Amino acid sequence: MSTSALGVSPQPFGPAWRTIDEIDDGWRELRPGPRLCELRARGEAFAPVFKAQGPVRAVRTIDLLPFPYPVAFAFWQAAPTRAKYLLMRNRCQLIEFEDFSGATKVLLVNPSEADLSARAGFFEQARRELLPFVPASLLTRAPGPAALLRRLGVDPARVDYVTFDHLHVQDLRRGLAGEGGRPPLYPNAKLLVNRRELETLAAIHPLQRPWWIDGALDGVAAERVVALAGSVWLGKGLALVWTPGHTLGNHSIVFHAPDGGVYAISENGVAPECYLPAASQIRALREYARKYEAEVVLNGNTLESALSQYSSMVLEKALVDRGAGGGELPNILCSSPFVRSPLAWGLGPSHVVPGVNGGALGSSLAEGTGNG
Repeated sequence: MSTSALGVSPQPFGPAWRTIDEIDDGWRELRPGPRLCELRARGEAFAPVFKAQGPVRAVRTIDLLPFPYPVAFAFWQAAPTRAKYLLMRNRCQLIEFEDFSGATKVLLVNPSEADLSARAGFFEQARRELLPFVPASLLTRAPGPAALLRRLGVDPARVDYVTFDHLHVQDLRRGLAGEGGRPPLYPNAKLLVNRRELETLAAIHPLQRPWWIDGALDGVAAERVVALAGSVWLGKGLALVWTPGHTLGNHSIVFHAPDGGVYAISENGVAPECYLPAASQIRALREYARKYEAEVVLNGNTLESALSQYSSMVLEKALVDRGAGGGELPNILCSSPFVRSPLAWGLGPSHVVPGVNGGALGSSLAEGTGNG
């Protein structure tokens, strides 16, 4: 796959969406220290403006399958156990919102297909090491995101947009092009993706190869891919904020929930306490924060820019409210939070931000389905 083959280029914006130059211009500062301060200030200034527009119409959070992940990556330089692996759990969100033209739209966030993600080089290695603990049949028995949406009364054909915080281990063909003669899972959805993710897929570096799936967009029509150049304010209570570092095109899904809180969906950290390690009950995180005066702990499996990822996590903290996970923890809804498991005995998150579920579903519901 190549971006030239797809014919994809950054999209011009009409009245439905807005760019967020007041945040993105902060990345123009090349010096890492001043850039961190700049992005924090810009995030703090934008947060009340964003919140004043009001909330999205409805949100549903759907838990997907757990998967093994190296402890050394999850906590970068602050590994709290000698265990090699822990478990993280994928989760996705369905968000109904009103765009700036007044139309109600449906966004599906991170609908990962576990059996397709397993094709990535890293998971092939992990599966060999963990086969007695994680049987291959688990991937084929569990229902995928589209099936779980139907259980909520949602018609996948009513999804307008699909996005992922980044494209690590994602294969988009089943969702957007169909496979094996079957139609796509989301036949009317467009993929919202930062152009830098497309550029990476077009020419994968050897150090990126364990985490990317070749041909992930093969067969997907160009008109179904919306390439974003930076941050995008999609409508009332919903924005995709460019947060590079974990990948070059990483973005965080920032939303104002119907219950009033502002959250960010992100995999930059594997637990809310990674955004406030000094308050964690995990000693290794507290010691790391004290030793280096660090205010975040990165999820560092592919550090395309560690300094940028650190700044991105601080930006996320500046944009969201606090308290959903307890105390002063920021409302980071980790897209793949780590969970307790026998793989890392005795290790678990000391704080959890519960899945957000609120508002009444409408536009996404199948005909004849009651209020969600």
